[in-house]
Amino acid sequence: MILTSPRLTLRAPEVQDIDWITAELQDLEIQRNTTVPSPYERRDAEQFVANTRNHDDHTTFVITTTSTGQRAGVISLHQHPKHAPSIGYWIGKSARGQGIATEAVIRICRWGFEDLNLPIITWMARVGNDASRAVALKAGFQMEGTLRLRITSQGRLRDCWAGSLLHEELPPNAG
Repeated sequence: MILTSPRLTLRAPEVQDIDWITAELQDLEIQRNTTVPSPYERRDAEQFVANTRNHDDHTTFVITTTSTGQRAGVISLHQHPKHAPSIGYWIGKSARGQGIATEAVIRICRWGFEDLNLPIITWMARVGNDASRAVALKAGFQMEGTLRLRITSQGRLRDCWAGSLLHEELPPNAG
């Protein structure tokens, strides 16, 4: 599965991405603000790529810029059997501040609503992850509150912000 937007191509993770993922996830900001293992080792990236390639749902993508093919980050649309679907993403340091995360979030959400017929998509981020919150707001997510000790980061339960998005809340003509 490949998804495209005006500037981006979202494609399945490949074995050739392992070294890049390993290098990007040495960033302490990503480790602090996501649920990736900390410290992050090459074997973690190998397992991540293998897991995404072995699932039939194909909902994890490497974000690349279409014009150059340069990798920018990773985004996933998780479909939980007993809970609302949710998104998660991280952007590498060199690609931040360019609107890439917002464009990728809008694109994957549009796919979720229009092709997968999802009724709602949820988002959570560790309290203090202002960059992720800003992306979610730009993508149309409505903030619902703070959940106590709901996500694990760096081996500890942390408070998180929570939001949700309905199809009609997506920004028009985006992604």
